[in-house]
Order: sequence, then C-alpha cells, then structure tokens
Amino acid sequence: MDAFVNVTQKVGELQADAYVMAGDIFDKYRPHPGIIRRFLKEISSLDCPIILIRGNHDSPQILFERYGGDTLHLVRDVSDIIYLNRRTPTYEMGEICFIGLGYIGFNVRQEIAKHVQGLKTEKMIKVGVFHQLLDYPGVPEDRAEISRGFLKGLDLDYVLMGHYHVAYSEHGLFNPGSPEYWAFDQAEQVEVNLDTGEKTVKPAKERGFYLIETENGKGQFVEVKPNRPMFNVTYETKSFDETTHIPKIREHLEKYNIEGAMVKTTIRGRHKFGRMNLSKDLILEKPLIHTTATRLVPTGLLPEKVDIIKAQADYLAERGIEKADAQKIAEWVERNKERLADMQSKDILNALRKVLKKQ
Repeated sequence: MDAFVNVTQKVGELQADAYVMAGDIFDKYRPHPGIIRRFLKEISSLDCPIILIRGNHDSPQILFERYGGDTLHLVRDVSDIIYLNRRTPTYEMGEICFIGLGYIGFNVRQEIAKHVQGLKTEKMIKVGVFHQLLDYPGVPEDRAEISRGFLKGLDLDYVLMGHYHVAYSEHGLFNPGSPEYWAFDQAEQVEVNLDTGEKTVKPAKERGFYLIETENGKGQFVEVKPNRPMFNVTYETKSFDETTHIPKIREHLEKYNIEGAMVKTTIRGRHKFGRMNLSKDLILEKPLIHTTATRLVPTGLLPEKVDIIKAQADYLAERGIEKADAQKIAEWVERNKERLADMQSKDILNALRKVLKKQ
C-alpha cells in the first residue's frame, strides 16, 4: 500500500495526463475492504483519467464469467476509473486510443491479435495495455508467453506492459516492473570475503514508473524509493569455522538490521562436514524477514570427488548414530536426493524418522 501511495502521489506532482496501471493492482483477488477504501481515497486525489487492466493477481477469469464482474468492476462502479477488458476494450482521450486486455492464460497470441485487430478507431495514437510475460533479455524462451516482435507487428504506437517485475523499455514498449522488490535477485547484492575482508556491493534494481511523452515517443523512468529495504548478502571463505566466522557475520549483518528490512544471508565455502543449518545462530530481531542458506562443501575435497554416502555416514556417526544406521540413512538420502532438494527441513526429518522406525 505504501508503494502504491508513493507512486500515486508522484503522478499527481508530475501532473500527468493519464495514469495507467497494467495489472496486479492488488496482491489477492479478494482484497480487504480497508485496502479498497484506501485505494479509492488515493486515486480520488488525482485530476487525470486512471486506466487499468486485470493482472493474474487481481481476479481469476472464472469470477468474471460466472458473476459478471470482479473487484476491479466494483471499484469502477463506485469511482471514475477506466477498466479496460473484453467488454469495454477501449478508452479515447484527445488523439489517443487506449486498447486494453487483462491477463490471459491460454492462446495468448490469438486472443491479443483478435482483440486489437478487431477494433476500429480514428485516433492518431494507439496504445496497447497488456499483462503478459514477454521475451525480455534473460527470460527463458519456454517461459515467455508472447514476443516483443509479435506486439510490434500489431500496428500499435505504444505498448504498456505489466507482469514482469523488473523495469524494461525499448522503442515504443515500456514495462515499469514492480514498485517494491519482489525477489532477492532484485535487491542490493553484497559479497564479503571472510578471509580477506574484501567487500563488493551491487546496487538494487531501480524501482519506479515511466513518464511517457507521446509527442516524441520518449519514456523517462521516474525512480521511487521502495518502502521495504532488501539485501542479499553472501559470505565466502576457504574454510568455514563457526567460532571465528559466526561473530564476524553477526557483526557485519547489523549494518542491514533495519526495521522492516528483508535480508537473505548465504554462506559459501568449505567446512569439515559440508552443508549445515546456521539459521538459529544468525537470528536478527528487527527485520521483517531474515533467511539463511549455506552452500558449504567438505573441506579439502572438490565436490565432484566426494564420496557422498561415506561423508554423510561419517557425519551422522560422529553425532551418535549407530554406524550401520548411519550407513543406511546416507544411502537412502543419496537415492532420494532429487526429491529431498525440494523438501523443507522438517519434511526431511519426518521422512528420516519413518526410515528409522521401519529399520
């Protein structure tokens, strides 16, 4: 909500001629009434048309079809917003015609092509507003729902996109991303070498929106500072030692211990027993979220040369498990490693308990 308020107030300061939201207005398709009330209060302060489409978070298509409307229809009925969809596909303003279509799950190319090509308008400038994943640089080919080239072939002067959470633009196409960080790969990236003390920092991906001038086709990215700080911190070492390194890490993490922050800590390197759980040793009190992960491998051996079963069995035996049982558990873990990789720690422990009970 704070992110939405920041963007909306900035739009008001810039005296924009239109405010377009390309889907995912709300996080859930049944937002709390208080959230809707605050949304209506903020948009009522703007003196320009507010145009929006449905994102995949806003409403499943079945609600629209079964009940003849969704949350965005409700908002439209009690305010002056323009909600573009299959039933009301266009909005004309001066020499501009906005053509919008909400998120589509199937037959995306056919649906968008039919939606755009079936419309007739005398307006000079045509602006398409859609909510799909395109073939942006870095997006795997099998994940992209449609291509940028396909949209450019629809005879639209501008394309405004939602759904993808990182800002991207090229001639005539604009995707502002999300106003808040959505994942840790978008956060500030901090890497610390525990052996040398060397630190590198890569800034977070910018957050904001595009201010587009239709007279010259240029889009200026207007940056908005996120309300929720996010940091992705990685620690590297040749030989991890809890006694030496845990205090160092805790001391360094305090720099990012900001109220409301989201922090992810990853420890990479080598350790006598390899991977271990350090979440209890690195508890921080203030952040909204702090998660830890270790990417440690056994000391002195390259990962591909490790006898995994022996290493696991030795690890368990040194912690009091009978040798025969330790060997059976290690063999079971190796057989099921692909399934275990997708499981939470508690689920793994429950599965191991079942194995011990049986044997």
